[in-house]
Amino acid sequence: MTSTVPARANEPQTITAVTRRDIFTYLRGISRPWWGKMDEVTFLEGLYDLDRPPAGDSQLPTVRADVQQHRFNNEDLPDDWIFEDPRLELSHGPDEVLLTFLARMVHPEVAADADEAIKHVEALNLLLGPDGWGLRPYESLSGRPLYTPVRVPPSGLLVPLPLEDENTGKLDLVLGQTFSLLDSAGEETARDLLRTAVLTLRRDGGFFNPIPGDNWTDATYEAVLTVERELLPTCTPEVKEVVWRTLQSVLIQLRRIDVQDLVVEGDIRPLPNIPPDWRTQAAVPATPTVRGLRLSFSTTEFDVTCRDFTDLEIRG
Repeated sequence: MTSTVPARANEPQTITAVTRRDIFTYLRGISRPWWGKMDEVTFLEGLYDLDRPPAGDSQLPTVRADVQQHRFNNEDLPDDWIFEDPRLELSHGPDEVLLTFLARMVHPEVAADADEAIKHVEALNLLLGPDGWGLRPYESLSGRPLYTPVRVPPSGLLVPLPLEDENTGKLDLVLGQTFSLLDSAGEETARDLLRTAVLTLRRDGGFFNPIPGDNWTDATYEAVLTVERELLPTCTPEVKEVVWRTLQSVLIQLRRIDVQDLVVEGDIRPLPNIPPDWRTQAAVPATPTVRGLRLSFSTTEFDVTCRDFTDLEIRG
């Protein structure tokens, strides 16, 4: 079977096997099958020449007849058969074949509605981004966007959604992405502040002052950046604003629009390690001090229940 998408001659494959596997896993898990509102044959004939003879030892005259026989008559192929079928070149073929397939999935004639298409585009772009590809709208059909694959700057490390409060590993990747963006922008002071920092998310407790139109709710979060105490003086309001502006852009892409503010705190130093017998190991003064006065008697204990205060002599 031949794709109707002309592959560029000798162009290397940039969408890796890892990305393709993740895309196929996503498509297997969506509620509506990959052919959407169409049937499989109608969907595929927009991408492939189905009237060519099938490869291999098939006794059927065309690929169309082969698909109809196994999918509708025998029902001996699963719904995800296309992802591994070498004739479709989705798993090992040129980038354009896979990208055109994905763009057709979110076409208004295939996707149930615009919301479903947007949801798929957002998820697919997160998977394609690290390899430098994305789906972008280029025109509309009946008021709904048509998408085409375009080259985009590689997005770096992938942070799988959702980004939960306790996902320390993902939050460290978010901090790494912020560090990289600050480095690319030449913001060296803000960048170096993050080098040894730790990022956490927490409810702001209602202390954040809402501004009309800023999406604040009673569930608003704040990003907490814990840095070394020695670095706190370098975190001026200007540096904090640069860090927050960059970090917020990363969080918004990860759908954490509920994070509305940045708090910078110094790290908590560990308490000293004290042995159980610390009292006996502590240095004892030659004479005890009581309210600034020193007692000259040899013992450091005075039993007020057994002794008369006349026995207590206080000297200057």
